[in-house]
Amino acid sequence: MNKELVKEYQTRIVNASRKELLVINYEMLMTEIEEAIESLEVENTLRFEKAMHMAQKLLRELSDGLNFEYEISKELMALYIYMNKLFVDAQMRDRQEPLREAVKIVRILLDGWMQTDVEDEGPVIGNGQKVYAGLTYGKSNLNESVDSEPNRGYKA
Repeated sequence: MNKELVKEYQTRIVNASRKELLVINYEMLMTEIEEAIESLEVENTLRFEKAMHMAQKLLRELSDGLNFEYEISKELMALYIYMNKLFVDAQMRDRQEPLREAVKIVRILLDGWMQTDVEDEGPVIGNGQKVYAGLTYGKSNLNESVDSEPNRGYKA
């Protein structure tokens, strides 16, 4: 994942609700899997290993966040375990097909979560930085302004 994309995700995470955090996690997972596929195409093993490590880390984050009081969590865990097996298969054999199948699964899950009617409870990070973006007077340059509040983040 390039630095611009990381910065974009960081900005979105600061102002995200729980549902938005889940959607962002799925988007980042799909980005890492697609980067792994591209790395295999150009035979860049170092980039492939890094992308797969991040994809497995993001998948683990998704599985750690499951609440097994709900039946859907068991179904999601089964999918996450299957996707992890696909990741291992791709790593062991340097194949793209398992990763392409994983992308299809993530895309379906992402679409499903984006269409849910979960109450938007506001940002999870209550006292985070506020980022305002807008076009400057230059030729379509995007400038970010950060509202620097002295007591941001967690309050003791």
